[in-house]
Amino acid sequence: MLCPNCATDNIPGVDVCEECGTDLAGLDLPEAGGGFSGRLLTARLGDMAISKAIVVAPADTVAVAIERMRSGRAGCVLVQDGGKLAGLFNERHVLTRVLRRNLEPASTPVADVMSRNPLQLSPEDPPAFAIHCMVAYGFRHLPLVSDDEILGYISVRNILAFLQQDVIAGMAVA
Repeated sequence: MLCPNCATDNIPGVDVCEECGTDLAGLDLPEAGGGFSGRLLTARLGDMAISKAIVVAPADTVAVAIERMRSGRAGCVLVQDGGKLAGLFNERHVLTRVLRRNLEPASTPVADVMSRNPLQLSPEDPPAFAIHCMVAYGFRHLPLVSDDEILGYISVRNILAFLQQDVIAGMAVA
C-alpha cells in the first residue's frame, strides 16, 4: 500500500507507514462500487428477507427441536436461554451429533448437542459479510441479533434469494 504522504510502498495491511509514520489504518479497505458487487457491500441484512426464528430452550429435547424444524420448514432452531441467544441446532447436528453417536432424540437435551454461542450477525451488516462467514466457516445458518433480541436468521436460501433478485433486477436494467 502506498503512503499518501511520502509514497513509500508499505506491506498491505500495516497501520502505520514504515518510512514517515503516517496513519494508514483503514486506507486499504475495499470501497463499494456500483452495480451488483456494490450492493453486496452497501445493502443491509436488516433490509433483506430473513427467516423467522424458531426458538427452543436448552432443556428442550432434540425431538422437540426436530419437530419444530419440520413444522416450521426450517433447517435450524435458535436456542434461547434467559432471553438471549445461547446456541444453534440444525439438521447437520441431527446427523453428526445425535444419530452418529446413537443418542436418543426423545431424551437428549438440545444443550448437549447444539453449537454454543454461535456467531451473530447484526441487521447493519452487509450481505457480503454473511457470505464470507458462510464460506469461510462452513455455516449455513447465521442468527440475526440486535441488542440481544433475536430477529431471525440468515440462511443460504436468503442469500440466494437476495442474489437472484439483485441479478435479475440488474439484468432488466441493462
